[in-house]
Amino acid sequence: MLATALRRQMLYAAGGLILLGGLSVATAARGAEPVESFPSRPIHIILPFTPGGGTDVIARKLAPGMQQRLGQSVVIDNRPGGNARIGANLVAKSEPDGYNLLLTTSGAFVIAPFIGGRPPYDSLKDFAPITVIARSPILIVAGPKAPIASIADLVAFAKRAPGKVTYASSGVGGPPHLAAEMLKQAAGFDMLMIPYSGTGDVNVALLRGDVDIAVGALAAVLPLLQQKDVKALAVTSAKRSFALPNVPSIGETVPGYDLSVWFAIAAAAGTPRPIVEKIRAAVHGALSEPGVTEALARDGAEIETSTPEELSAIMQADYAKFGALIKSLNLKE
Repeated sequence: MLATALRRQMLYAAGGLILLGGLSVATAARGAEPVESFPSRPIHIILPFTPGGGTDVIARKLAPGMQQRLGQSVVIDNRPGGNARIGANLVAKSEPDGYNLLLTTSGAFVIAPFIGGRPPYDSLKDFAPITVIARSPILIVAGPKAPIASIADLVAFAKRAPGKVTYASSGVGGPPHLAAEMLKQAAGFDMLMIPYSGTGDVNVALLRGDVDIAVGALAAVLPLLQQKDVKALAVTSAKRSFALPNVPSIGETVPGYDLSVWFAIAAAAGTPRPIVEKIRAAVHGALSEPGVTEALARDGAEIETSTPEELSAIMQADYAKFGALIKSLNLKE
């Protein structure tokens, strides 16, 4: 196990150095640039996922507005692999000059460090937080055969039949899986996870009655609600989602429960604060455009912005929360 983890870290590090050859080395060759002239060349937004996903949609909607406000091209650069670690490491090891930015979900910062071996970067030390971009809750739904219509029903039913209730989720250690496990701990009941390879398989399993509950990203599970026998039990965020105002939050039944996936943008640690502020202003301005708001809303995400200090506090709090949860579950990749 240790040898496997070490090999994985070496691959991540090597991949990061190879990728950096086209970015930070070129930056170093130019020499230091006066902060006041930033930006004087194109900016790269590094996405640690394949094209077409929610993060990709957000980045491509943001880029034109950022470009307009910064006066330079904003290039979207997909660098998938390693559970988001390859793209994150690329930015962490880049020059701290604001030209390589990481746009990713909370998982790369606060979940990946605890699953599959230590990544080649420190989530809390190797990045300069810039701003939160948006949040999206997880949605919990019950299937047509489950005698469950609320979170209270789920807890009561599971306590009457310990270990009998099953829930579907795509992937071990992802936000939906952790949302369900956190609910189990907070409400003091048990249910069995049935992992599936993707959202489509999760949805089919729920509709067929193979599982009682499905837990997934709001945008992925929303299509299930078109099936009238599928019941939305709750969203996992602290407050109700604007996309589903009639669906309660778990916190209304289990006080203090709060889990949502947040999207954020960061640069390499050491990036000068004036550059961070220029980027933050450009991002906030781009987020104010109607097309961006609508694009996020289609995926069930709600715009949220922050200062660098606020994002740093969010990262630290979630790092501690998810670290403790994952360690308690003894999760392995």
